[in-house]
Amino acid sequence: MNPLLVRELTWVEVRRSAFLLGRLYLIGAVGLAVFFLLGKATNENILVVVMGVTLGAASVTPFAVMRDKLDRTLEFLLSLPVTVTDLVTVRFLAAAVCLAPGAVATGLAFALVTPPAEFGPLAALTPFQMALGYWALLTLAAWVLTAAATCELSRFFGWSVAALIVFVGFVVPWVVDLLDHPRAKTMLDSFLEQPYAGVVIGSVACGAMVFSSMVAFAVALRGFSGYLSRPQNPL
Repeated sequence: MNPLLVRELTWVEVRRSAFLLGRLYLIGAVGLAVFFLLGKATNENILVVVMGVTLGAASVTPFAVMRDKLDRTLEFLLSLPVTVTDLVTVRFLAAAVCLAPGAVATGLAFALVTPPAEFGPLAALTPFQMALGYWALLTLAAWVLTAAATCELSRFFGWSVAALIVFVGFVVPWVVDLLDHPRAKTMLDSFLEQPYAGVVIGSVACGAMVFSSMVAFAVALRGFSGYLSRPQNPL
């Protein structure tokens, strides 16, 4: 891997995505302005708009990959004197960088307004914890979608989006309802009172994210490598 080249290509990729990111954040700013003008700028609405715009930013890099395939600019990228590993690293780093402004905005929103009770355990997090956790979660989601977008089968990307929708729309609400059960809540509260609870939760979360990231990286490598059956060694 060539670190200097990866750094330069990462900033090129970020600059390519700047226009779309700017439009997303502009839409969010307009939405907030409308809420303020209509007197509907509640704490919940502000947080939903800020976090929603950041969620949309997670799709910027995956769609950039699909756009390159449709415009047939991947042939140019794959003709550069870089390895496929370099290109995948660039895409993943660009996805993380593009989500950073939204994560900072989310942290600031949590610092300026009081989260409503509907946010549940999230209301107890500090602004820094919320920003860092949201950035890490969306970065992982962007990596998974980017890996799916590199594959030749567009259905794989469609199934990945469908799986994400099912997870957010059905699995997450089911888990929240399960945790609201009195017995489950008692057991959870008892566990959280233990001094090792934070270490256990953090270790499990980090382990799951590292494993998922490695799988996404491997899938992206295979997708890019199979695009032109190009060797790993530079030309």
